This record gives sequence, structure tokens and C-alpha cells, in this order.
Amino acid sequence: MDKLLAPGIWQIDTFLGGWAEVNSVFLIEADRPALIETGPERNRDQVIAGLTRHGIGSEDLAWIVLSHIHLDHAGGVGEMARRFPKAQVVCHPQGLRHLAQPARLNAASAQVYGAKLETLYGEMTPVEPDRLVGAEDGGRMPLGGGMELTTIFSPGHAKHHIGILEDGSGVLLVGDAVGVKLPGGGPLRPATPPNDFDLDQAVGSLHRFLALRPEQLILTHFGSAGAPEDVLREAEEKLRTWAAIASDAFQEEPRLDHIEQALRQRLSFGFEGDAKAKQAAETLTGLPSNAAGLFGWLERQAKRRSEVS
Repeated sequence: MDKLLAPGIWQIDTFLGGWAEVNSVFLIEADRPALIETGPERNRDQVIAGLTRHGIGSEDLAWIVLSHIHLDHAGGVGEMARRFPKAQVVCHPQGLRHLAQPARLNAASAQVYGAKLETLYGEMTPVEPDRLVGAEDGGRMPLGGGMELTTIFSPGHAKHHIGILEDGSGVLLVGDAVGVKLPGGGPLRPATPPNDFDLDQAVGSLHRFLALRPEQLILTHFGSAGAPEDVLREAEEKLRTWAAIASDAFQEEPRLDHIEQALRQRLSFGFEGDAKAKQAAETLTGLPSNAAGLFGWLERQAKRRSEVS
């Protein structure tokens, strides 16, 4: 249920959708403890139970840090901030207004998830503005007891994405910037959702992570994907492959369904594992969502080219 990644750093399963080893949050035990990610609103009780197992009471948590504001990572932030009133909430500056006023984020999520918004994620509730702190690129957060976090801007999956490095251990928490790899759920998959995906930014973020030379690279979905350098190079190769397929299809017919069809035909989606793991992988980073993100990126590129010419 809980996995010790390094001294004082725990991965806690949120049991998103009732699935094990699909979605996680991370507890940094220190003089000023930090929770990295909150998970969805519907899984807040599982997260609180996990913190309780490690002796974190309502007055103890000092920080809640979000890799980005998508609901599987941050949907529970409003309720978690209420339950832990001394915790400051940290995210990319571009995400702050959505945490204070999440109506637009919830509406956009409803368009993407449909009925799954309520059954799987739930809606985000607001965080009081005076609880919000904008992360800095390269900013340091001393936690005491020899623990310190560094926040690294890592756009590409989303404009408001950050990685979080625990300096002493070299554990790098990468959110969705590297992709998704579930135990038993097949190989590493890129995560290229609408509406922010940008290939150059995504690859640049992978290069920034590589330069940090982390000891461990940990995905929110789900845990270690292997040796950090190998995983980062694999992630770049797959991103470039998916983007090239989508770009060729866009040149043929600039339609979303054509891009999705091209990806489905040209990529190998061989699967070894049980049906639940496959369903979870498809829910988190299914082909329709990834195709939509690639399509939006290609549309923006085409628009910029036409404006220049």
C-alpha cells in the first residue's frame, strides 16, 4: 500500500477508481512535512488515511505541492487544504487562479471526462487565496531535518507542470512529464492531452530532468519506471515517434479522427496483463486523449506558420 522510496519519502496509493498501483501521492517526512500531489477529490479519504498511518495529523502538514492541476493529481486540493489548515499550497504560478476559482477547470474537465468526472475524479473545490504559493523555477523549499525540495518548471504535458526533486536523496517526482507506466499495464506511454501539449517544451523538460542526474525518477502513475537516464531517453524517443506519426497524418488530412486512426495503425499496443490494468492505462492516457492533444499542438503550429507567411 505504502512504499518507502528513500529515507522519509513515501509513495501512497490513492486507489483511483478502485485500482491499485495506478495513481499516487507522496509524503516527505521532515520537521515541516510535505504532501506531493493530492489525488482526485473522490480519493481524499484514502490519502488522509495514508497520512494518518504515518502520524500526520491535521495540524502537522506544512506543505501541499502539486506537479500540475489536472484532477487526478490535484482534484482533492481544496478539501485537503481544509483538512490541513496550516499547510501552504504550492503549484506553478499559472495554476494558482484555477485553484482559487476552479469552476472553469471543472467545466473543462467535464468536457474531457464526461460521466467519469463524477464517478472517477469528482470536482475540485476552492483553496483560499492566502493559502496559495507560486512555485519558482529552481526554487528551494527547506523542510528541516536535512530535507529540501527543489521545484523545476517542466512544461509540455501542461503549461503549469513542475517536477519536484528531494535534493538529499536524489528522488525526482515527475508527475506526468515523462508519461505513464503502470505495473502490468504495458510499456511506458506518453501523456499528450489537450489543451496544452507542446512537443518542444515536453522534450526540453526531459532534458532538464536528465541534467539533474536523479537517483530515482518516480511517476505519479506509477512509481519507478526504471533507470532514470534510460527512462528519460525512452520517453523522448516515444514522444518524437508519436508526434511524427501525428504530423504525417495531419499533413494528409488535418482531422482528429485521422490522427487517432494513424496512431492506432502504426503503433504497437501489445498488452500483457490483466483487464483491469489495461482499463486503468486506457483511462489515464488513452489514445483518443493523446490524439486530441497532438492534434491541438499541430493546429497551433499550422496557425503560427500561416501568420508568419
